[in-house]
Amino acid sequence: MRKSLLALAVIGSLGSFAGIAHAQSSVTIYGIIDASVGYNSKVATGTGRVTGNRAGVDSGAIKGSRLGFKGSEDLGGGLKALFNLENGFNVDTGAAAQNGTLFGRTATVGLSGNFGAVLLGRQKDFIDDIAAFTTIDDLGGMVSNVHAKDLDRTNGERVNNSIRYNTPNVNGFYGSVIYGFGETAGSTSTGQSYGIGGAYANGPFGIGLGYFQAKKASNATGAVASSDVNSSSATTCATGAGNVGDTCLKTWTLAASYQLGAAKLHGSWSQVKLPLAQAGSASSFSAASAASFTGDTTAQFAVGGINNDKTNIFDVGVNYALTPSLSLLGSVQYARVNFVNAANGKMTQLNLGAKYALSKRTTLYGIYRNLRASDMYNVGVNSSSVPGADNSQNALNVGIIHNF
Repeated sequence: MRKSLLALAVIGSLGSFAGIAHAQSSVTIYGIIDASVGYNSKVATGTGRVTGNRAGVDSGAIKGSRLGFKGSEDLGGGLKALFNLENGFNVDTGAAAQNGTLFGRTATVGLSGNFGAVLLGRQKDFIDDIAAFTTIDDLGGMVSNVHAKDLDRTNGERVNNSIRYNTPNVNGFYGSVIYGFGETAGSTSTGQSYGIGGAYANGPFGIGLGYFQAKKASNATGAVASSDVNSSSATTCATGAGNVGDTCLKTWTLAASYQLGAAKLHGSWSQVKLPLAQAGSASSFSAASAASFTGDTTAQFAVGGINNDKTNIFDVGVNYALTPSLSLLGSVQYARVNFVNAANGKMTQLNLGAKYALSKRTTLYGIYRNLRASDMYNVGVNSSSVPGADNSQNALNVGIIHNF
């Protein structure tokens, strides 16, 4: 429950926020805590292809755990000043998420009015908005790996140093554009990114299309770039071939959903292109190449690896409300992974589960997943539990989500 008066009182008691509290017409403190007990089979142990089962407490399996502050000030004439600061954290350890960034999930300030809204800071692009039409809405991070390790951005990647414009909603139609400054002196294109998209949502039907593109920021691993992907999942955006300023990622998603009685149907198609990919030393994936597997790899025959130039992801699912409190979930994701001058790989993930709402704020869930890969390294159902190569992996999470 969002209680603006309580939020004002809390922030007002903190000296560093005292000025902000008095300046806003309203301030809200909000958050989500998602914790579960998880089991994963065939997790790589770091020695060749040796694997072992893993059990433990997982944070943010569906919804990333977060603590946020947002507010607005009425400036008159329909104009408002807005801000949003959102911190991500791991509830199992208490550590900060997003590589320890204080407000790694969101940090924006801007203006809104009849013209729409303009926001500056660290924020997501429009593909995250239309992900609400996909199974990401129900399963979140549980399916982000099979979505090309989220290179298609459906599970929410951020753009640093960005300016975003959101159109007003006109009879269900709305859209957005975003531009990320590379902020490199003498080279506008270095680390630059931009995205655009539009959607229609009215009654039981929703459909949207989004596009995003990023350019190479550096040849050094971990370089700060405009888009999160430049220094994480895409090797060619960080240490691969090409020059800084070259386009290293192009991705788009077409998504739709329809409420058919008690069943909400989801469907999406994403395509990820990595233009700087190059041929590897082997023409096909083999058991020999897998024998030296020592964990998640960004070399050959891996999603986002040096020779992965394109991935198509198809995602269909259903959320069936058996009762007002109990929902049954089912979905399938299929990814066809193209490699330069080599045979293609593929991955298929099956998800079955249920959610039970104890209240409007608290939900229990249980989700089973199976991910199969062939002719490529298996990305794993969790980023921290990669199984190795040419393997099937199972996972089960039973947990709780609390909103406040």
